[in-house]
Amino acid sequence: MSDWLVAIIVGVAFGLALGVKIARDSNAKQPVQGGPLARLFHYLACAGLTGMVPFIVAGIVVGLPFVKLFGTAVGFLALTGLFLLVSATLERPERKRKRTPSAA
Repeated sequence: MSDWLVAIIVGVAFGLALGVKIARDSNAKQPVQGGPLARLFHYLACAGLTGMVPFIVAGIVVGLPFVKLFGTAVGFLALTGLFLLVSATLERPERKRKRTPSAA
């Protein structure tokens, strides 16, 4: 197994484990309203952002070159942004529905 893959696995494992707490805390401050799929993508975004630092630390420990570290960290950020975009897209109709007053 390559050093890069080991660092990725460490980052993903830490991200998935710590992402639960981050997503839970974030949801307590401002609830995700788009349903279970929006909550899933919100969790994946939290996991991606949380897993980036453990990946970088593991990459430094195993001796990855800077270009691989930087490129993969940017990839983590890009995935996080994509997950947030999908989550917001799923959440938008629900927020719009709650904002519009119903005709009584």
